[in-house]
Amino acid sequence: MRASLAKGLATLSQGDRDVLLLVALSQLSYQEVAEALGISKGTVGSRLNRARRKLRNAMDREKADE
Repeated sequence: MRASLAKGLATLSQGDRDVLLLVALSQLSYQEVAEALGISKGTVGSRLNRARRKLRNAMDREKADE
């Protein structure tokens, strides 16, 4: 699972990956992430949604290939 997670993260754009990691690992709020990255709170939500969807799809594909 760790390898598929790493592969999935590598497929994300830097912006999407930054938002995902700040929310998931650093447990920052959307507002805190927005301030840290200089983007709007709405953009944080959009990037997080896209990152989660892409990561889920990548991990599902990896699992199907096993």
